[in-house]
Amino acid sequence: MAAFTLAPRHRAVVRSLVEALFHHDAGPRPEQLDAVTLAVEAHFAPVRRAQRSFLLLALDLVRWLPLLLLTGLTLFEDLPVARRVALLERMDCSKSLLLYLPVVAFKTLLAMLFFEQPEELRAMGYPGDDARKRWLKLAA
Repeated sequence: MAAFTLAPRHRAVVRSLVEALFHHDAGPRPEQLDAVTLAVEAHFAPVRRAQRSFLLLALDLVRWLPLLLLTGLTLFEDLPVARRVALLERMDCSKSLLLYLPVVAFKTLLAMLFFEQPEELRAMGYPGDDARKRWLKLAA
């Protein structure tokens, strides 16, 4: 399988999407944004070329959306986080398939990749694999 790397513009959109989707007072931290971006890149590697092209096109649409909707004179990744969040909420509630599909295409994937990180699991109160497996031993 050939190696795949995201173009810098796609990497910036993924990073800004993650930051907007999972924004809270303490983060996400830059390392978390980098980790999810790398995980998305790794996820895209085995994907068929046609599907990958569709996903990259969806990222390009998200990138240009502020200009297309006349909500900003800048690209998505250059908007402040609060404006990105508002734009994503607008896309999520949209009846237009063109606005709704890019959010659907990435929301589940990004959530899985983001919440798989050990820091986020600990922040949600997940005790870790050792504690979880302790209960499996008791059940056996």
